[in-house]
Amino acid sequence: MADIILDVQSNPSTPSAGQLVVFGNTTTKRLTTVNDAGMADTVGGITNASTANQTGFAADTYLVGSSLSIPPALLRVGTTYRLKFDMVKTAAGTATPILIVRIGTAGTTADAARLTFTFAAGTAAIDTGVFEVRVHVRTAGATAVIVGAASCNHHLAATGLTSTGASGTGIILATSAAFDATVTNSIIGASFNGGASFSGTNVLVESELLNC
Repeated sequence: MADIILDVQSNPSTPSAGQLVVFGNTTTKRLTTVNDAGMADTVGGITNASTANQTGFAADTYLVGSSLSIPPALLRVGTTYRLKFDMVKTAAGTATPILIVRIGTAGTTADAARLTFTFAAGTAAIDTGVFEVRVHVRTAGATAVIVGAASCNHHLAATGLTSTGASGTGIILATSAAFDATVTNSIIGASFNGGASFSGTNVLVESELLNC
């Protein structure tokens, strides 16, 4: 057999000009590179996904499968977080659905809200939709800023899950306040709040962190 076994380690020192270090990172347990500019990259990105249905969402609820551990190289300009999840709504609930991107060390709703996307109120109608979020880092370091776009594509034109948009598609943009992105062991993830009386079922959550 031609197995290759690598011991995991912390990020090595910056290699000499024209060189690249390939190693297994001790935190992510993923193949990582460090180039001659000191930039670390996780090969293939970091992913997560849900493994079971999640129900409820009448209160702010962390989406299982949305959380991704940020590598020791931390967020940098151009780091991208992508999230996709579905939501099936009963006829109950007419509040404003709120999607929040969170960054902290807990991986729960205790983490700070960095981007908040508040969709227009839903209506008392059964509906099924898919939410997608794309976030990237505009400024890194101790005064980091992230920007994002969230969309909801659903069966009904302007009723059911949300009345944002007029053809079954609602899109919202958001920019964060400055925050400290140098905290080690940080986690990026998201929560969803359908509001009072909302009764929803989530089947699929897929998340991805790139350029980090």
